[in-house]
Amino acid sequence: MPSFSSPLTDRVQTAQLTIGHTLDNPTLVMEALVTPGVALPGLTTRMDGHKELALVGDAVLKLALTLDGYEAKRSRDLISKTLQTKASNVNLALVGRRMGLDNLVIVNPSQAGMVSDKVMANTVEALIGAVYMDSNSIDAVRPVLAAMGLDGPA
Repeated sequence: MPSFSSPLTDRVQTAQLTIGHTLDNPTLVMEALVTPGVALPGLTTRMDGHKELALVGDAVLKLALTLDGYEAKRSRDLISKTLQTKASNVNLALVGRRMGLDNLVIVNPSQAGMVSDKVMANTVEALIGAVYMDSNSIDAVRPVLAAMGLDGPA
């Protein structure tokens, strides 16, 4: 991991404790916490901050929920409703705030320290994406989803 200042390292460690998973590549956690427009010395994030990881996380979340529903022999309608509810930005923002992740997000200076619901939802998705990219395993993501209350029907 690049050498970050202690507050940044603390954010990464706190995020990992919060989601209940320690990544082999903690730089992915930092990328997940950085919003578009933020430049940090020593961190080569993508131009859109955590948006690419959020795309991965969104896909992984939907895949996991769909597989959970399928394996539980749920109807297609129930699986769709679960996706609409649990994977919605409104729910993801609530999950992130409930877990205190809004205190860890590194926002663009133009946001004056405010973490919008959209940014919070993207951050949750990005953290899910980071776990998947680190492990390349949906099974590694499942306990994180459970810790977030985002696992599917049993």
